[in-house]
Amino acid sequence: MKIKQLYEKLKNPFWRAKSSYIRYYDRLLLNPYGILLESEHGKKLDGNIFYLLRYLSESETYARYQIYLSATGGNKSRFEAFLRDHGMNRVHVVVAASDAYMRLLASVKYLVNDTTFASYFIKKAGQVYLNTWHGTPLKAMGRSDRTEFYNIGNVQKNFLSSDFLLYPNVYTREHMLRDYMLENIGKGSCLMGGYPRNEIFFDASGREKIKKALGLEEKRIYAYLPTFRGAVGQKDTREKDARLLAYLKEWDAALTEGEILYVNLHPLAKKGVGFQDFLRIRPFPCQYETYEFLNVADVMVTDYSSVLFDFACTGKKIVLFPYDQEEYLRERGVYLSLDQLPFPQPVQLDALMEEMRREKQYDDREFLKQFCPYEGPCASQRLCDFVILGETVGLAASPIPDNGKENVFLYAGNLAANGITGSLRSLLNKTDLNKRNYYVSFLSRDVVQNKENLRTFPEKTAYCAIAGDMNVTITGRVIRKLFKKKILSAKSYMRLLGYRIRQDIERQFGGANIHAMLHFSGYDQETILGWSVFPGRTAIFVHSDMNREIQTRKNQRRDVLRYAYQHYDKTAVVTQGIRQSTEEIAGGRGKLCIVKNVIDDKRILEKGLARPVLDEDTKVFPDRERFYRAMEASGPKFINIGRFSPEKGHERLLNAFYTLWKEKPEAYLLIVGGNEVRGMFDKLSMQVKELGLENNVVLLRKVSNPYPILKLCDYFVLSSCYEGFGLVLAEADLLGKPVVCTDIPGPRDFMKTYGGTLTENSEEGIYRGLQLLCEGKVKPMKIEYEAYNREALREFEQLFE
Repeated sequence: MKIKQLYEKLKNPFWRAKSSYIRYYDRLLLNPYGILLESEHGKKLDGNIFYLLRYLSESETYARYQIYLSATGGNKSRFEAFLRDHGMNRVHVVVAASDAYMRLLASVKYLVNDTTFASYFIKKAGQVYLNTWHGTPLKAMGRSDRTEFYNIGNVQKNFLSSDFLLYPNVYTREHMLRDYMLENIGKGSCLMGGYPRNEIFFDASGREKIKKALGLEEKRIYAYLPTFRGAVGQKDTREKDARLLAYLKEWDAALTEGEILYVNLHPLAKKGVGFQDFLRIRPFPCQYETYEFLNVADVMVTDYSSVLFDFACTGKKIVLFPYDQEEYLRERGVYLSLDQLPFPQPVQLDALMEEMRREKQYDDREFLKQFCPYEGPCASQRLCDFVILGETVGLAASPIPDNGKENVFLYAGNLAANGITGSLRSLLNKTDLNKRNYYVSFLSRDVVQNKENLRTFPEKTAYCAIAGDMNVTITGRVIRKLFKKKILSAKSYMRLLGYRIRQDIERQFGGANIHAMLHFSGYDQETILGWSVFPGRTAIFVHSDMNREIQTRKNQRRDVLRYAYQHYDKTAVVTQGIRQSTEEIAGGRGKLCIVKNVIDDKRILEKGLARPVLDEDTKVFPDRERFYRAMEASGPKFINIGRFSPEKGHERLLNAFYTLWKEKPEAYLLIVGGNEVRGMFDKLSMQVKELGLENNVVLLRKVSNPYPILKLCDYFVLSSCYEGFGLVLAEADLLGKPVVCTDIPGPRDFMKTYGGTLTENSEEGIYRGLQLLCEGKVKPMKIEYEAYNREALREFEQLFE
């Protein structure tokens, strides 16, 4: 980034406000009478937050407290007018992310949110944070969400920061704790109590007052609250809105003179609906809070919204209208199928009208026992008096469950389909998961392309995603930029920003109960330095010859690695062969130990039994037809598996194979890789063309299960210029393949120990290895994997000694 660009960024109001927040966080004392409430990032003023505000504003008990509500800039005036109209004159509205907001976030004692504070938020010592959330979930949440399961870091952080998590029923508590993986690491308490927003349903006089004000005493009132479908600007969202509009037109025609349908739409969906065109359909009146008006309804119609769990406590009829159930739920997942609910669910409009007019005929007593056991009047009072005043008011509070075991966080990098991700998966599959609680950690923004690999870890393994970026002042931002530009060394950077970096552990994980942090990937300079300051047990893994990585790929900084190897409690080198280069980087300091990669032999053998198939997104050269032709060919088939990157030696492997092919034109070579250095796949494709090998060489990028392909080949060749271990050597051996490997540090010790065949680390050496394989002079290695893994796991255990 150029100086001018940096200057422009520093002038950005958001960045300046964020910088102000961290200054205020450091300098301001807590205001013991300050309360800041926020609903859906300042976008809404309804639900739990509205009713808590109403109680705090009206109660004389809280007369000396200063009450603040955040609002987006576009909502501030509207919120202020709405609060005035409701007589809530003691509430001060502040613009979210403004300087005033940042000052409050850093200094009020009490924080209340129904969603999350932004990722820069750090709960200050002495602050009390209540998170009410915003509904009993029907749709899957957290790790059970089929699309956003990887992107839950800020929600996790907010829950882990909370002193109190409000749950309206045991069902919600169990799903939220489980799917946001809060057990064992969360230090807060679960409060079992009714939702503040549901107390309005027990206000009969307020209901009649609204009906009279709107002239609805003689009307049968229906309320329709559909779930928003889609996202901003998407074509399919516009199509779904058009479909909804068509239903509303039919609905309007079917309603009689004594019936009115009030509709509460998402603001984006509302833009496409002209209510002036309807005779008996109207929007929810804007002068009332959503549930305040919903209280007048005789029948509520919805689909997949959590409002069904709330409205049930009225005892009135609920009808589900899931006209797009299969389509809507296909990608989302649910905890309960609609068939498990007691409510009728017509899918045609005529049947819907009949059901709306019919008296309630279903039995919902068990449903109410399960989902509405705490609902009633005065929920806001009980909650505020318990959290703020510490009074005993009948709320059931219990700590987040903790099994008392150590919690170990393992940084996994970007979860690419490579040896590091594979070795972490193998470790977690083989280690005793009952001994400690293990959490895979990663930056959500880095794993978008590889998020599905998160699902390949053992189910018993939890994960903790990291959202957002480190909080720094404007001066700190300059220091950080100088470090990234390599003007500042790692040592100087840590001296100047060490305090902020330590603070960032709290920002990332919200005070989670962590005992050990292991930087398993060993890559990514900011997390390497960041995790080095964790006050508990630390270790960093070394998976490759980092001297060669610095020289060849230029993806590491020597000063960062030296600082890390000297400051982590232990540096875990995966093979003896790369210990010397690691010691050179460490400058003779640091506690190095060998922790070999665990080999998940059972998983490899099982996956090798499948039929060889390519994924939809597998990139193939020359084409899929020639891949399948190669698989069926009778000639010798060689295979190499490794990312498309210069250190893997693919170019010299192709040249060596070309020499062999001239002698054995029936031979085939397959190169299978996951990630690639930009342009490497295309570069190799061009080399194949230039050598005239299109009919005998196949390149495959991104194959989710390469083991069946490996199993159908005859020989495995590791052509790397350098490696850490070369896990695929063991995988090939497990599947019965004769293996040759270039004579390089890392794999060398493994190959010599188990009788493997090494060849000179050159193009000529690789060609000689291909010849040895064809001549039958290379036999599969004989490795006792159970004994090997026992030793590797013993080495892993030394990290906790």
